Amino acid sequence: AAAIRIHEATRDSLRAALVYNAYDAIHAPVERTLYRLGINSDPGDDGYLRLARRCARALIEVAEENIRREQGIYMQDTRIAGSAGGQDAKLFATSRPLPSLPNHPDQFPARIGDAETAVSMSAPTSRSARPSASARPAPSDFDEPSSWQEQACAAHHARPKEELRSSSSAAPPPAPAREKTATAHIPDKPSAHVPVIRRAGTPDDPYAVDVTMLDGNSPFSDWFAAAVTQKREDTPNWDTGSLGNWKSTKKLVIEVFGDRPISWFERHHLLEFKSLLQAIPRNHHKSSEAQGIYQIIDETDVEETRQIALAENEIEFCQLNRGDAEQRLARARVPRLAINTVYRHLQAVQFIFRLAADHAATTHAVTRKVLWTKSQKDALRKEEKNMSRLAWGDKLPDLLNTTAFVSPAGDELHAVFWPVLIAAHAGLRMEEVLQLKTDDFDTIDGIRVFRIQSGEGQHLKSPAAERIIPIHRNLLELGLWKMVEECRAKGQEWLFPNIARCAAKGRLSGTFTKVFTHYRITEGVYDPRRDFHSLRTHFNVTLKRRKCPLDIRKRLIGHELRDVTEEHYDPEGVPIAEFNEWVQSIEIDISKIVSPWRTPASLPENVVALRG
Repeated sequence: AAAIRIHEATRDSLRAALVYNAYDAIHAPVERTLYRLGINSDPGDDGYLRLARRCARALIEVAEENIRREQGIYMQDTRIAGSAGGQDAKLFATSRPLPSLPNHPDQFPARIGDAETAVSMSAPTSRSARPSASARPAPSDFDEPSSWQEQACAAHHARPKEELRSSSSAAPPPAPAREKTATAHIPDKPSAHVPVIRRAGTPDDPYAVDVTMLDGNSPFSDWFAAAVTQKREDTPNWDTGSLGNWKSTKKLVIEVFGDRPISWFERHHLLEFKSLLQAIPRNHHKSSEAQGIYQIIDETDVEETRQIALAENEIEFCQLNRGDAEQRLARARVPRLAINTVYRHLQAVQFIFRLAADHAATTHAVTRKVLWTKSQKDALRKEEKNMSRLAWGDKLPDLLNTTAFVSPAGDELHAVFWPVLIAAHAGLRMEEVLQLKTDDFDTIDGIRVFRIQSGEGQHLKSPAAERIIPIHRNLLELGLWKMVEECRAKGQEWLFPNIARCAAKGRLSGTFTKVFTHYRITEGVYDPRRDFHSLRTHFNVTLKRRKCPLDIRKRLIGHELRDVTEEHYDPEGVPIAEFNEWVQSIEIDISKIVSPWRTPASLPENVVALRG
């Protein structure tokens, strides 16, 4: 018990060092280590401070491991060794080569002659035991090692054979529990040195592949392509709604394990992947230049630890009551991937491996009990904060009273101006609004309409998304039609040409989402449950409350009818005039909105109820 208290005190001191950026406690060991390595350091240098922070984190892990061992808990952990070769290893220039890394049998493959022994590990599967970098697979599990693995293995294999043989023989034997794990995780798998033949992909389609040509030696990426091909055959327009999500799943799997032969994977690998997914923060990989997944988890864990320590200090100092204390601690925790998101990734992985099992490339046991049952998923979701989308409702006037709408800078409108107004008055999806062209504006029986259609550079979610929507009188009063005519006169095809496509999926919405989120935050109207799509929800809810029939609402918002009579015996629905009446029945006050195309003298009453 005394030893545990000592380690806990050490850990708390190091946490305080991270919180307050005071690293006096670790200056001495850091400087001794740098001196031994022949590296000149300046304690005031930014690189030195980053190294000190990394050392403090590593020492916290050491203290926590010591606490576990004092309690009789032994875990295999490669986190510290993994971070040793990270970016901080390049902070200082050295005048002589660094000494080689010690040979750890449970972290690196020990190669003697042509022999190779690879040791893997299992990862926790519960959300309460979220893995950090400690869940990182051993470097020997990768065909394409990351930079830190290449550095560590290069330093190891560059040693003379005599030194390697002596250090290998002198290495301490692994603990009994680890011996059991190592024995269980050395299956009769294809050798990592056997060249992998990739069969998927053609110049026209990167996922084109003949599944009959694949086997257990085919890499995960080829079976991924085969699964995509199968999904395309089973579901029309599958690419539009799902391919982007599947590509993110593939990216994560290959980043964690490498592009391994499909038969290499075992059930414990998929359980490990499941645990990693639960540890990833929700805002991961939002940029095309995002860091590696392990670094993201590491830094998230450290930042969460720092925020929790600050919260605990604040709770103690301010003597907060239970309710305020729980609220403060909740704000300190970093949101991780939602259960639905984790489930979606696991569904994709399960489909790929079951397809491979159906073709005798692996076994169905690999995916056994990896995916949550419905009851398990529901139980996990109960622990999550409810983040279901809400309509803007009474909050819409707050949004329309912000700077972009009531105080624009000159004649240059903010990027959110027209997209928000169009979505609120027409129920369009974000991508549908942003990809509007001047050809998408038309007149039918004297009624001006949007034509939501698929053209070059335009993407529709489903065939039902192709539709005609009358333009609300408010949009006409604010000058939308005048702006369209000006664009036509200039020969401008796109209505919003300045919005860039995102690098991840090539969609306009990927970029605009960030713009709209930043705008709501800076204007003080941010609500995570009221986003751009909530404007579409608002459109539907408003029509429903006005007793608009379901089939008309579905046609207006672009949903499948799923009714044989409506779909096949009345494909056009009601006349455009009736659609127009329902759209015009939506009441939104635009009296304070300023638009350069608006002529105040000719404005009629803004709010007119055509239907009671």
